[in-house]
Amino acid sequence: MYGGPNRSPLLPPDFNDGDGNSDNPNPQDKPEQQPDGNKPAENNPSENPNENESPLQESSSNDPQYTSWRPAKNSMSKYASGKGGSNGKRNAVSNYVKSHGGSQNAAKSAKSAIRTTISIGDFFGGVKQKGITQVLKDFNIPIEGRKPKEILNDIVNVLAPTPDLNDDSVARKALVNTMSIIYEKFDDEKKDISLLDSLDSDISKILITKYIETFIYERLIHDVGSRIEKKAENSNAAAKIEKELKEYIETKVSTTLKDKPLSIINSETKNVNVLVEGLYQQCYKVLEDQL
Repeated sequence: MYGGPNRSPLLPPDFNDGDGNSDNPNPQDKPEQQPDGNKPAENNPSENPNENESPLQESSSNDPQYTSWRPAKNSMSKYASGKGGSNGKRNAVSNYVKSHGGSQNAAKSAKSAIRTTISIGDFFGGVKQKGITQVLKDFNIPIEGRKPKEILNDIVNVLAPTPDLNDDSVARKALVNTMSIIYEKFDDEKKDISLLDSLDSDISKILITKYIETFIYERLIHDVGSRIEKKAENSNAAAKIEKELKEYIETKVSTTLKDKPLSIINSETKNVNVLVEGLYQQCYKVLEDQL
């Protein structure tokens, strides 16, 4: 289970953590050279039960806009343990967004998700315009002699390639879960991939909405889900908490994206990256401010 970002980027570049290696101003870049007590949080699952994490283990090592992760971890711990009160869920999500540096930075740092969102628009917008056979040819995905679900697996690989980074992994997981909408249509093995030609004309909007909902949820679970695992009474309680969080995020995001121009999201739209980042920011803003 991922333990969250582990170093404050607010420290000066030449700051020495006290590991005795002043020639290496960024010791977290080489965790294998650190003493056992200074290993990054994700490699050291044991944590102080009193939630008093060191400041060096609270913030992102990648983005200077990140702030302390302590409020996010504490709020999620309280919610998971049933001590968060009537606003426990909302406070947990709100503090999580704030720990990303607020909605603007949470959206800006979701680069993998933004790319995948645009790719969904490219692919399924193309299906609507040209048909699935031509789109598969355009993406060099073979059809002959293959089952629909094999082809769908290739579509996932094209839209979100095998991940190298944590954010890539979350973006891909969110896509796999989003594509369940399509997979379910092929439960009957006799169906042909051409079935995609008869999908709802708004399929791009449906999938993009679902993807943004799913990514925001999966990212939250990836970042602070360890608090649920540690603080929930048992596995059933943990599952219930995760379901509540998922439904809360889905409701907020779907309402925020209603009537937004999702159908024009594709790589040919001018400033599409700015458009999609703006959509993510609006969703995170609602979650941050508990609107």
